[in-house]
Amino acid sequence: MRRAHRRVVLALMLVFFFSSVQAESVVESNTLVSISDEPLFLNALDSNEKESLAIGDEGSVFLIPNDDPESSQKLDPITNQDLNAVDFHPAGNAFIVGDSGRVIRYDYQDQRLSNVSGTGLVEISSLTAVAWNTNGAWAYIAADSGRIWRFRSTIADGEMYALENTRESPVSSIDCHSVVRICVISTESDGIGIIDDQHEITWLGGGAIIWNDTECGSGNVPVCVAVGSNRNVGTIRLDDSSLGETVLDVVVLSEASGEFSKICGHSENRMMIATTPFGLIDHRPKSEESFPWFEHVDAANQHLDVASRAIVCSWSTSEAEGWILNSKGDAINFIPIEIEDPLLTSLAGYALAVVVVVSVPGIVLGLIFMNSPKMQATYNRWRRRRKGIEPSLREKREQRRKRDRS
Repeated sequence: MRRAHRRVVLALMLVFFFSSVQAESVVESNTLVSISDEPLFLNALDSNEKESLAIGDEGSVFLIPNDDPESSQKLDPITNQDLNAVDFHPAGNAFIVGDSGRVIRYDYQDQRLSNVSGTGLVEISSLTAVAWNTNGAWAYIAADSGRIWRFRSTIADGEMYALENTRESPVSSIDCHSVVRICVISTESDGIGIIDDQHEITWLGGGAIIWNDTECGSGNVPVCVAVGSNRNVGTIRLDDSSLGETVLDVVVLSEASGEFSKICGHSENRMMIATTPFGLIDHRPKSEESFPWFEHVDAANQHLDVASRAIVCSWSTSEAEGWILNSKGDAINFIPIEIEDPLLTSLAGYALAVVVVVSVPGIVLGLIFMNSPKMQATYNRWRRRRKGIEPSLREKREQRRKRDRS
């Protein structure tokens, strides 16, 4: 009993310690460009290593060079329907989906848009998500009705089949891992699901959360991450082996600012969580750590008009530099800032505090310290640092900043 009492006291001390840390931006912006002189509203963006595609209302599609957004070009529109989601094929082309069942192909070789034939099953649907599976053989297309189809083009026309075991709430996003043969589905009220290499859907839980977006890791990080209402972050640990089991863990980033709207891949072990109001959180899927990156107050001080609109997505041009695009079509860069005050340097490196929540179908359990392996692991790391066995958070922060600059 005495040991349990000490654990609870320590848990309260840890919460107090984390809540006393004020987040600081570690990047700033000194450049603003607009990708269009015309009024527009953008809904989604996807990036590959060289370029990004931004899509929006009234059929608007913009091709954005990742390292030079000022050279963006508007592609000739082929529809006036609103476009809602886009995904690059591993070979370079992309699929774009939108209202009234529109499915559009972007051809990277001639930078041209064309209608995709053979998609009659979705012609009256409002399409909300699209993703190519791991080997690029099939595209998964989803609607606000909750239905999901798999599609591939053929020489004659196209093949399209409805998936079984779908739910009824709108699908907000689908993304597929680049190595592990699993795709992740996020929905507005039916939780998180996965699609395996046999096109079968399994639901993992999280139905009490409105999930807004999902992003899968790349390379050797077998993880996808979903973001949702009330600052929830879901980590989906992928396992496509015959005996494997993919699991969902959910945490609440209690010290984060704003609500989580998007999550965008930047590198093998870095994603950016976009917040409302305008801001970014650096999330590391491998270690499941989140750090302050670009605070709303700092973004607003530097570009007030840009920060008043929602973030569509962001992309990197190097380990610590990149761009953020808002729904109005304004892009601002981010670059590292030098923090001269050692105290601020130390504070900026602290991970955002989390409250652990485990999501299983129909049950949400709050875990206290004595039953939380993660909090116990945090305590053990703290003890090792006290004994000089493990680097301090400040030392880790300095090491990370040096890696980002190199």
